[in-house]
Amino acid sequence: MVKKVLVIVLVFCGMNLFSQTSDIVVKEGLLRFQGTIGMGKSTDRNENNIFLHGNLEYFIHSFLTTRGDTYFFLENEENSLDVNHQLFAGMAYHFSKKSNFVPYIGIQPGLAATRYNGTTKTETTPLVSAVAGFNYFAAKWFHLFIDARFVSGKHLSNLPPYPINEIRLSFGLGFNIVTKKNK
Repeated sequence: MVKKVLVIVLVFCGMNLFSQTSDIVVKEGLLRFQGTIGMGKSTDRNENNIFLHGNLEYFIHSFLTTRGDTYFFLENEENSLDVNHQLFAGMAYHFSKKSNFVPYIGIQPGLAATRYNGTTKTETTPLVSAVAGFNYFAAKWFHLFIDARFVSGKHLSNLPPYPINEIRLSFGLGFNIVTKKNK
């Protein structure tokens, strides 16, 4: 009998803990950031890439954000490029205003520092990127995310142009800071 009561108390305590997350976290002034490992698959070659992915996003309104993403390329023996670091800046539109599950889409122009294997000159490559995904704001201080992205660009140098078209996926845990007080 004592075990049953203990189990019931623990279940209700757990429900109470999660019920506190029912407050809508997404609002103007929210700053969210995350760091993770991202995976990419070239659409032009049989090459896979791995990146350290960092993201910073600020909610201008509850549905519109300005965001920046950076990808630090982790060298891979099978790739034609030995440097492929990328930086993006742009906007995202968030669809859900009354839920902590928030899907989004966005577009971000960017730049890449790229270099062919076996060469010494690093080039600056313009990029464009479309991004889609979702955040689940589980609590005031953290969120879960999945971020899918298509990147398009060409490495230009004295060698033949090299397309940097890629589909990427990142996911993990991010953190939130509320920068504006509720009115």
